Amino acid sequence: MRPAWVCETASELAAETGLPPGALEATLKVYNRHAEEGRDPLLHKAARRLRPLRGPLGAVDLRSMTSGFALGGLTTGTDAEVLHVDGEPIPGLYAAGRATAGIAAWGDASGASLGDGSFFGRRAGRSVALNR
Repeated sequence: MRPAWVCETASELAAETGLPPGALEATLKVYNRHAEEGRDPLLHKAARRLRPLRGPLGAVDLRSMTSGFALGGLTTGTDAEVLHVDGEPIPGLYAAGRATAGIAAWGDASGASLGDGSFFGRRAGRSVALNR
């Protein structure tokens, strides 16, 4: 996939893609600081895959990647909690994999389902354990 936007800085990329001012810059600052230390305390990415991200930076437009077929539909938060239509978590309800909205690459959702299920399934399990 080719990036829809390519910019020299995070600020430029955020402006081009319509992200809130400062959000991408703050995210990259935290990620890069940890990547330089060889760790990822937020998403636990393997150290061998970590590298600081510097310009030029690109972004892929995924807004139309799931058109044509349904990929679930439950909206979830970052810890796999199902969100009500008002955006608030529904207490005790979690979802992962194809039960949720997801991103398919080139119209194929098979491999993406494994990642969605394992990643968000793990986050759901942790959330349940912490909220007992």
